[in-house]
Amino acid sequence: MKLIFALTAATLTFGAVTADAQVAPRTLMTPAVAQTGQWYIAPNGCSYTRTQAPGQSVIWMLIQNPHHIGGRNATAVCPRMLQG
Repeated sequence: MKLIFALTAATLTFGAVTADAQVAPRTLMTPAVAQTGQWYIAPNGCSYTRTQAPGQSVIWMLIQNPHHIGGRNATAVCPRMLQG
C-alpha cells in the first residue's frame, strides 16, 4: 500500500512539472533603456505601463485590459512586470 501511495505521489509530482513545462515559455521582452513613453507593447502582444519610485529603476507593469492603447487582453504568457 505504501509503495502504491509513493508511486502515485511521484506520478502526480512529475505530472505537475511536465504540465508547467508545456506552457509557452515566458520570453522577457524588456524595452530599450531609451524607451521613455508611458506604455510599451512587447513583440508578443503584452502591454505594459511605465512606473518608477524615487531613487529606483524603471519597472514596467502588465496592463490586464489595455483597450485604451489598442492592445489585447493579457494572457498567461505575459510576465507581470519587466525591469527597465
